[in-house]
Amino acid sequence: MSVAKFVAANGREAMRKVREAMGPDAVVLSNRTVEGGVEIVAMRDADLGAVSATAIQYVDPTPVVAQPSASLLATAPQDGAELGDLRGELASMRAMLERQFAGLSGGAPGVSGVSGVSAGDPLRESLFEWLVNAGFSGQLSRTLLSKLPVGYDRPAAMGWIRQELARKVPVLSDEDTLFAQGGVLALIGPTGVGKTTTTAKLAARFVLRHGPEQLALLTTDSFRIGAHEQLRIYGDILGVPVHAVKDAADLRFALNAMKDKHLVIIDTVGMSQRDRSLSDQIAMLAGVQAPLQRVLVLNGASHGDTLNEVVHAYRHDTAPNAGAGLDGCIISKLDEATHLGSVLDVVIRHRLPVFYASTGQRVPEHLELAQGAALVERAFLTPRRGSLFADADAARRQAAAAVDEARAPAAPQGGADDMLRSLTDSANAVGVCVEELNAAQYGFELARSLWQQRAVGGPALRQAAQQVRLTMCRDAARACERYVLAVTGTTTLPTQGRRAPQLLQQTLWLADRDGMPLATTLVPSSRTRQSLAEAEAEAEAATVRATLAAARTVVNLHASLPTTTTLARWQQTGERWVAGMRKTTRVIANGVANKLDTIADTLTFHAIGEQQWRDRDAVQWLGHCMVRVPEGQVRTAARVRTDGSEAGIEACLVVSRLVDRATGEMLATEYMLCDAALAGDAARVARWSRWADAAEEQFRTLRHAVEHFAQEAGRGGDAADGSASDASTYGHLVSIQLGLTTLRLQHTPSPTAPAFLSRLAGRALARVNAPVQGSVLNEGMGRLLALLDVLENYPGRSMAATGAPASEPAPQSTALAATQFARSMDAESADAMQMASMGE
Repeated sequence: MSVAKFVAANGREAMRKVREAMGPDAVVLSNRTVEGGVEIVAMRDADLGAVSATAIQYVDPTPVVAQPSASLLATAPQDGAELGDLRGELASMRAMLERQFAGLSGGAPGVSGVSGVSAGDPLRESLFEWLVNAGFSGQLSRTLLSKLPVGYDRPAAMGWIRQELARKVPVLSDEDTLFAQGGVLALIGPTGVGKTTTTAKLAARFVLRHGPEQLALLTTDSFRIGAHEQLRIYGDILGVPVHAVKDAADLRFALNAMKDKHLVIIDTVGMSQRDRSLSDQIAMLAGVQAPLQRVLVLNGASHGDTLNEVVHAYRHDTAPNAGAGLDGCIISKLDEATHLGSVLDVVIRHRLPVFYASTGQRVPEHLELAQGAALVERAFLTPRRGSLFADADAARRQAAAAVDEARAPAAPQGGADDMLRSLTDSANAVGVCVEELNAAQYGFELARSLWQQRAVGGPALRQAAQQVRLTMCRDAARACERYVLAVTGTTTLPTQGRRAPQLLQQTLWLADRDGMPLATTLVPSSRTRQSLAEAEAEAEAATVRATLAAARTVVNLHASLPTTTTLARWQQTGERWVAGMRKTTRVIANGVANKLDTIADTLTFHAIGEQQWRDRDAVQWLGHCMVRVPEGQVRTAARVRTDGSEAGIEACLVVSRLVDRATGEMLATEYMLCDAALAGDAARVARWSRWADAAEEQFRTLRHAVEHFAQEAGRGGDAADGSASDASTYGHLVSIQLGLTTLRLQHTPSPTAPAFLSRLAGRALARVNAPVQGSVLNEGMGRLLALLDVLENYPGRSMAATGAPASEPAPQSTALAATQFARSMDAESADAMQMASMGE
């Protein structure tokens, strides 16, 4: 057996030596960069069988584990041992061949001198382009790659780079420390970066934690029309005073008048980094006597050179003797950035701590505490369709690659390597995701089955609806103890043929044990001039209610008290109810009409458990008593019948109080009225009411699912009877089932499916196991369905070539198909790389 080592100045020259010495069928065993060039270890193809044969007979002279007995060795299948050894060899060789394949496709002349990365190291070259395309500078990219440990393949190297970048991005470790310091916090930066909106977001975050009494807002922006008015509106909403100042004297006077405030946030006038009057603004802030923190707002969508110039101007170039340093920065407009790596490169270069990241206009939701790992992940996940303004070095390499592709279109390209490897990894991840969704009770199998059948005309609409109801009853029997909960709200959906969106009444059915979503129905709110489809939707909703009511007692959860007529009807049908109430509502207790908060002061409360309330540990206390709901609109006194009995509907008042566990401070009070039959379930009533409050977000998720899936899900659904109306109804049925799958996944997340669906949707998670928005899961679910359609049809390619009929894949074969696809991609990738490395 001949194994030889070849060293040359670059990969191409080394491979030429291999072919000259061992022929075109030589097998490359290793490929690495050494001092003086590239080293390749290769062997003849004829000797490969000898390697496997000798590997089976090899015995370690110093074993570290117990050896199997002779009887076991005698009965063990030798074919399996050979296959295991062969797989191990192929797995190690595959990584080597990948590097060789990348080296053959990236050896354009002159690249080494351009990038500063050795042309003989294709892995570092591809990583360099990956970093530059994300927005990082060539200087930082080369520095990182120079420290890359030896022996890493591409996935491991990318993971190491992400960790290094996340470690280098300085961030604010604790928001409480920032607010506890108090004093003056000045937001500075160029025009149009979002300082005023960021000021409002910071103020809102402070108010949520500490209240409005200890905060004041100042603005020095007298140039932009409406700047003061915009900030004043935010101040009115938050209950925070807002003042405008023009110069240093005004600023000193205003701050002196606000000595009692713990924190003053200043929204400064925006100035270009090249404006000569910028030094005057810096000097004005330097005259502040109170503790001052200067926070620079950086536009994440700006070019890296512009950002670098801005930081230099505000930190170094202006008023060098006026203490014009920067305490930190806030990155804005992340939702608009296409190359987020540029701003991360700048903060790393200047060691500028990142306090927050702004992802939109909403106050205060779109301001997040900065996390290095999340920012780095977002930089690489931001979708890009190519750049017209790329780094010059990367542009030269792209041009050289385009010339090579035009000259040799049939030659294997470096992108094929990435594509095959990406498909392999994605197929494995798809298989795991589908297994998780099928293993748990998410309803994914039913939704997937209905989605598949749409393409072949779909089942009859009634048959599909019956299938959904059957599954719903089975889920209710499993998840519900005594009751099934109904939360009702309104929503709007765009309707074809109508100018205005249609107003719909939506009912979400929940399990009483844990609040898991069971089903949902959509019916028109208006009962006039109903179309046939609308009438069928209302009939289907009534059927769903009757079906669930036959299995469990229905409890209707409302945000306010329904009419006495509705309460009376529920009383007659045996349905229960719970309604959220205001503290000023009057009910009859002990023959006297009083407000709910007055009655609450007379109740005895009992602690029932602990829960989180706005990041604070709280203890929940409950009190309840029997009352009567007055008939009609009685608010001032109770009606009394002639026989002396009280009028109205008997009910139970439940009062929930949240008390800070550490300080005893009253945090929140909630008032509920419920059916008298639920008087013994006060703790459940409080828990159900909390679920009803969260239903608004669930309604939005379902609405997004209908808008996102309905059109595609309805295609082909009318083939069964030729009715376009049935196609639309079928599309709504499928989209609702997919929306329910999303809600259940949010309710009980699986280990990896939410993160994988988020990646499919092109979104980065802020942290590990962070909750994922329903709209993101819906988008990821749509892309998952598209991937499954491709993966499940992949095995049929060979049948089509031979003329054999391809059978329709069963839903339960999805994970298997994904695994098979991954294995086939592994094989095809290895074959392609082997041929390329041999020069064929």
